[in-house]
Amino acid sequence: MSMKTLIKYFTVIALLLSILMKPTLADGKVHLRVGYLPILDHLTLLVSHAQDNCSFQRVNIQPKMFKAWREMVGALRAGVIDAAFILSPLAMDLFNKGVAIKTIILAHRDGSAITVKTGSNISSAADLNGKAIAIPDRKATHTALLNHYLTGGGISLQDVTTKVIAPPNMIKAMKLGRIDAFIVAEPFGAKAQHDNVGKILVLTKEIIDNHVECIVVVNQDVIKNNRTALQEWVDSLIRAGKWIDKDKLENGSKQVAKITAKRYFPHSEATIIRGLQTPSNRISFSDLNPVLDDFQIIVDISLPAGIIEPVNLKAFIDASFFRKHVLEKPLTN
Repeated sequence: MSMKTLIKYFTVIALLLSILMKPTLADGKVHLRVGYLPILDHLTLLVSHAQDNCSFQRVNIQPKMFKAWREMVGALRAGVIDAAFILSPLAMDLFNKGVAIKTIILAHRDGSAITVKTGSNISSAADLNGKAIAIPDRKATHTALLNHYLTGGGISLQDVTTKVIAPPNMIKAMKLGRIDAFIVAEPFGAKAQHDNVGKILVLTKEIIDNHVECIVVVNQDVIKNNRTALQEWVDSLIRAGKWIDKDKLENGSKQVAKITAKRYFPHSEATIIRGLQTPSNRISFSDLNPVLDDFQIIVDISLPAGIIEPVNLKAFIDASFFRKHVLEKPLTN
């Protein structure tokens, strides 16, 4: 094969890859591939998709589930997905490293717990000294919250053994005796407790109330070129969050469980309900406003945990979509 033919060949390949790596347009809609994990933190994506995606005029959302955070990070870096529901410190670290993303809205507030093995004598932060604790990622909000909790007992991350384990595998690791505790999003803590594998030591909302955890990040080119489409999606996410909280209070989360079980999650309806209802205020979705001061709290506990460097929050946060939703009448279905 001649050099000229090789150049043409690789040019075609590069063109095809560039097309695959960008949001596609069909029928005037922007098609966005959005990553998520099988955790209840990401319910607004799924409820929005179930309730509104067919009626969107400008955007089409394509949810893609990942089992582990690093799988999602690889997809985000490679452009395989255009947006993601992702841990806030992990997203800020990617931003610091030059990945072209910004956050436009929160995914939820609170929602995780430290779960310890059933039958253990662990009843406080100090009792975790020398224990093996599973975290979903080194740069997780959970790692920062864990360190913050441990310092209240006079210890720190240096006094425990942390093991990165994908959320769906944590209960199995506890059963096998590989870990003494884990900190992760629901429904895994509630499921461990229901199965008598573990017991909830503390909810993360009891460590820092109303804290930011997972957020929604979007590729900066998508934000720049598709603001109207993104606004339609953000409006839907905000509506979905309020609907989820209303369903929690009025229907015991039965409707949200029915919508998301099996179709989007490898969880039963009963498992989803337990994850949202024990207690019902363990996670909230109604206030998704990406306020800089709330992000600063996460930065302030992440820095002593050694998981991120200082971040330019003003450059990282684009709150304009949330503000526009508040100021203007939301798009209707």
